[in-house]
Amino acid sequence: MANFKYTVIDSAGKTSEGVIEAENIGEASRKLKSDGKYIASLKLDRGTFGDIHIGSPKLKTQELVIISRQLSSLLSAGITVVRALDMLYQQLETQKSKKCIGEIYESVQGGKSLSEAFSDQRGVIPNIMIQMIAAGEESGRLDEVMYRLAEHFQKESKTKNKISSAMVYPKMLAIVTVLVSVGLLTFLVPGIAETIADLGGELPALTKGIMAISNSLVNYWYIYVAVVGVSVYGFKLWRNSEKGAYQWDTLMLKMPVVGKMTKMNASARFTRTVSTLLRSGISVLSSVEITEKSLDNVVLEKKLADARIEIRKGTALSKSIRGITEFPPMIYAMVSIGEESGTLDSILEKAADFFEDEADAATSKFVATLEPVMIIIMAIVVGLVVGGIAMPIFNMASYI
Repeated sequence: MANFKYTVIDSAGKTSEGVIEAENIGEASRKLKSDGKYIASLKLDRGTFGDIHIGSPKLKTQELVIISRQLSSLLSAGITVVRALDMLYQQLETQKSKKCIGEIYESVQGGKSLSEAFSDQRGVIPNIMIQMIAAGEESGRLDEVMYRLAEHFQKESKTKNKISSAMVYPKMLAIVTVLVSVGLLTFLVPGIAETIADLGGELPALTKGIMAISNSLVNYWYIYVAVVGVSVYGFKLWRNSEKGAYQWDTLMLKMPVVGKMTKMNASARFTRTVSTLLRSGISVLSSVEITEKSLDNVVLEKKLADARIEIRKGTALSKSIRGITEFPPMIYAMVSIGEESGTLDSILEKAADFFEDEADAATSKFVATLEPVMIIIMAIVVGLVVGGIAMPIFNMASYI
């Protein structure tokens, strides 16, 4: 059982607030309506700290897949929107998704359309979902639109998972390198350094340097922690600034190997998103406007915004994006063919499949390049520490 905060209006027009206990938001709504009251507000009571959220408020891609697929199945079975939202709320497991759907249910109960209710969740729900639901309501094909959304988010989730999985090994190597280095410097070096110092003799410069680093790390570790923390925080501030984001994204597009991976992923996302939007009956202009915010690269966002201005003037999509040199020439050719044949949505879908395969190949190449680099860095760091310790030990006989 859960508690739900409510605000209701009775037949005399008097407003009252309170908390009701129920299994879910649908049951709470039915209990309140059984008394002949109009529900002005109904939401889950999360207690004193319920409105404090850590991390991004946006729903994860996999959560969007579940919401889209479940709504598609329920609506295609002839279930009403309100009932479908109630059933979906009961099936969701994560707190953020339950909160989002609960508030959407409340808005629909209050007389809003589904697209308006989803629009109220802007910042939690991506813009593509809001726009496609509005198009689905207008065309009367809401179940089909939700199915397309589920497929779109499923493929996007698959791409993200491939990238995340590919990066696991390099991240582990980096973590192991740091842990081994810190462990050697804080536990092994001080003991051996003390023994060597007791024996006397001249220490090599490398050994002196490593001992100095070890002493500073043991005695002033909090300074290292502070420096790392300030550096990370400063990088995030710079990365989130307008100038920093543009410089960083420009670097990501120009770097060897990384640049190709970034471009292929952006191309796949552009073609997939525009194709999905066009299939749902959304105009080319609106499709490009929605897509530009989903590329996660401000350089490409700016260039797509410029292309959108050209489209508004009457320029064809193929010509308007020709100035985006970061996109492969194949995109311009396929868009042009799609415009001439009237099959732009299907052509872009095929292009998306191709670029997703290219993005996978580019990601694999990036990881294959990164792995030996990380191993070499690890070998150099550990080798310097071990070498600095071993050099005086090999000469220990001369100290005795």
